[in-house]
Amino acid sequence: MTWVAWRQQRLQLLLTLVVILAVTGVLVYFRIDAVAYLRAHGIEGCRTADEARCDAAALSAFGSEYRAYVSLFPLVLLCLPVLLGMFAGAPLFAREFEQGTHIFALTQSVGRVRWWTTKLVVAAVPVLVGTAVLGLVGAWALRPFSVIAHGRMMTPGFETQGLVVMAYTALAIALGATAGLLWRNTVAAMALTIVCYLVLLVGVAGTLRASYVEPARAHGAVEAGAAIGSRSGRSVVPDDAWRLSTVYYDAAGTATAFDPSSCTEADRSIENCLRRQDIASLTASYHPDNRFWRMQLIESAIFLAVGASLLCLGAWALIRRR
Repeated sequence: MTWVAWRQQRLQLLLTLVVILAVTGVLVYFRIDAVAYLRAHGIEGCRTADEARCDAAALSAFGSEYRAYVSLFPLVLLCLPVLLGMFAGAPLFAREFEQGTHIFALTQSVGRVRWWTTKLVVAAVPVLVGTAVLGLVGAWALRPFSVIAHGRMMTPGFETQGLVVMAYTALAIALGATAGLLWRNTVAAMALTIVCYLVLLVGVAGTLRASYVEPARAHGAVEAGAAIGSRSGRSVVPDDAWRLSTVYYDAAGTATAFDPSSCTEADRSIENCLRRQDIASLTASYHPDNRFWRMQLIESAIFLAVGASLLCLGAWALIRRR
């Protein structure tokens, strides 16, 4: 049964692994190129500009050099899991039912559970191993670009590197495979995969992710140079952190509103704009960069659990259905 499953899916598997390998190769190439650029211009390891080693003009030039890559390539990584789910997961069982080949397989002393398990393992395990490696390589390869992308805690940085790349792929394959078992139509299974995947991804990112860990909080006085989003290095929130909320206070300690749209070039800095609006201090809640792997583990566990539940649903439907 394993050999038959491999023969049925080998072309699709090989093409999938070639795509993953190509994406990984692009990540490695740009990592090496960016590190060489940073080293050549004496700004290696810089996150913000300062008056000593990290020259603002050199960092700006680095941003201009690689901004297109940092803006566009994460979209490839963002789309890859759902595409794998659509083209590797959705046809896995649906095509068998459409062509009637499942009848032959299930009449050769092969039980339904064994047929389901073997096809799923042969199709999914190599892809999941490949995307796990891709996610880890991505976390390493995209690190030098944090000065452009302002960290990996926010979208799309969080979703396009680390452990979640594999977890998202597992969910997408589970969605596609289960939809194919339930509807027995490849096109319907592909459509359901992309819709359900996007709903789950956006829903988790928008409602759950911020509460995985208790947010850190920081308070600062504007007179001491405190700001939010300042590139001067004096912001109460690190530039690579995920900012959740900010509360502003006047001199009496009363919460007040801040209108960023009223800031002008005459203010010369965000701190001057804050003072002009009678804001004396502020408190910010955020997730710092050192929580990246912890939050990755939590989100990966959520998506793997949902994917496992979907696979159980598919197995149950296969056993019960005549």
